[in-house]
Amino acid sequence: MGLPQNLFDPRHYARTRKDVLDAETLPPWCYASDAFYRREVERIFMKTWNFVGHAGRIPNPGDYVTLDFAGVNVILVRDRDGTPRAFANTCRHRGAALVEGQGQCRAFKCPYHGWVYGLDGTLTGAPEMDATPGFDRAKYGLIPIKLERMGQYMFINFDSESAPLARHLGDLATKLEPYALDRQVLVRRTEYDVACNWKVYVENFMDYYHTPTVHQKSLAAGSLSVYHRTPPTAERGTGEYMMLYVKHEGSAALLPNAVGLPPMSSLTGRAKDGSTFACAFPCALLAQTKDCVWYVEIHPRGPNRIKLAVGACFLPEAIERPDFEEKLKAYYERWDVSVEEDNTVNELQQRGISSPLAAAGRVSNFEILSHMHRNWVLDQVIGRAS
Repeated sequence: MGLPQNLFDPRHYARTRKDVLDAETLPPWCYASDAFYRREVERIFMKTWNFVGHAGRIPNPGDYVTLDFAGVNVILVRDRDGTPRAFANTCRHRGAALVEGQGQCRAFKCPYHGWVYGLDGTLTGAPEMDATPGFDRAKYGLIPIKLERMGQYMFINFDSESAPLARHLGDLATKLEPYALDRQVLVRRTEYDVACNWKVYVENFMDYYHTPTVHQKSLAAGSLSVYHRTPPTAERGTGEYMMLYVKHEGSAALLPNAVGLPPMSSLTGRAKDGSTFACAFPCALLAQTKDCVWYVEIHPRGPNRIKLAVGACFLPEAIERPDFEEKLKAYYERWDVSVEEDNTVNELQQRGISSPLAAAGRVSNFEILSHMHRNWVLDQVIGRAS
């Protein structure tokens, strides 16, 4: 791949900056270059609010999970008061990782020298350190990472001086109120390792253009498909997000002809007649339809690899139905089939775009949201267009 001498010269991205029907995609190096990815980590992932899924991952006090987000090892834990918290997974003594995977504990004990931390991050035990002059346990608690929520959705921010999540999201929470996100219960979370750039996955999720081809035998099959060839209308509000609304019959969380659950009782306005797909920048992918919601977490692992997680959520009244487990099978089939199709095509795109002969392409009127996301990334990495 031939990289330009000055990778971050705005002139290289002038064609991406044009109006959608006159624009080109990002240059291929934006999806495969180590240098471009490092700038994204520095200016995006270390500075903004990163989506890490549903609080149902840690439902009880003492529950914890670990994750790697853009090279940062993180612990998510629910403290004794029931508050979800996030900490750097590194001991304040010699830096060892405290825990791996997920589990349940009353405190974190470093496997190296036995330092102990409470669920709120305070250092409660430090063997032999009383002999160290001036040692103050209060100064050596776990390094906190900001964690805030929209409903049950958790976001973390590595910048301690960042603005609150509510300012980042703006009016998104208000627009999603009909889906009762604070009451949604996580019923399943599946993980995938996908060999593609994080932007490839975001662009695909918000792209209506690929549905008739990639999902021709699943989501787009038959006359009852909720996915059609009408160009989408992108919506922006007061926050850092983009959104797409689609009016349709039935549920977007089912394959054509499948029979599911009744609509949520919380629905109001246009939510009764269709589905809302949102991307809270940089890469929180949130899908809301008439009978449930689902989401996609993207954890960047480098320029050409991500950890992907898909969470499925329903309201308590749906879960309490005697036929819920039977009905649930149809939803799982839809998600399993469509996610596998998307993962396959995203890896194909990554392979192709990593070629030294790859070049930027033109943009269709079905790709307005992908175009919008590319320009948001450029605003952060290169600087806002003049």
